[in-house]
Amino acid sequence: MKNKRGPLWEEAPRVLTVPMPRIDAPSLAEHREATWRRLRDSFLEVMAEEGYAALSLASVARRAGIARNTIYNYAPTKDALLVAVVKAEVEPFVAQVVQEAAGVDDPEERLALVVRRDLAAFAPGARSLPVINSLKDVLPEEVSASIAACFAPVLDVVGRIVEEGVSAGAFRPVAHVGRVVEMMVGVMVAARHSLILGTPLDVIVAETTEFLVGALRRREEPSSSRTDVGPRRGERKKR
Repeated sequence: MKNKRGPLWEEAPRVLTVPMPRIDAPSLAEHREATWRRLRDSFLEVMAEEGYAALSLASVARRAGIARNTIYNYAPTKDALLVAVVKAEVEPFVAQVVQEAAGVDDPEERLALVVRRDLAAFAPGARSLPVINSLKDVLPEEVSASIAACFAPVLDVVGRIVEEGVSAGAFRPVAHVGRVVEMMVGVMVAARHSLILGTPLDVIVAETTEFLVGALRRREEPSSSRTDVGPRRGERKKR
């Protein structure tokens, strides 16, 4: 017999129950952080294997074992993901350099420490920063600028080392500290390239430190006293 109460009383359609995704971490924040760590590791692995040009968000997601759409919660593009990964990897390095440099008083020793830490972080076999060496002339200018900004605290440390070295009389006076730091960065980039070509880390650290410290070190004024007993050039001997 047909139900006279109308369609509202008819049997409701079955609802398909979709299980919620399993969250491994105890909290949502920890789950997000764990996913981000997997993304970072997967990004570095895929980039080492395929190179940045061939890398895609899909390949990173596949390696990380997550849905591709999940990546967009962390970075909207491949370039943005690169900057985010580099920033996450650089921050502990920068914090360590800043902390260690603060514990050294002598300007030359402080500069030597920064050079050693920087080149060791970029040496082949280090965890992540060597990937930056392979990106020269590959990235758009704004992406390169974003990556360079990650190292700004280290450049600030170098600038203070130069200023304090000049004030203490250990370094020669310089006309513009900012320009000097830019030139020092150029030397460090060349040193990193030498590491790629196979120069041993200890050798390039020693050579780079000697070059930079030697360029800044105050030179002794030449003595004005004469040690020769003969006449100066052009002078006539008195009869």
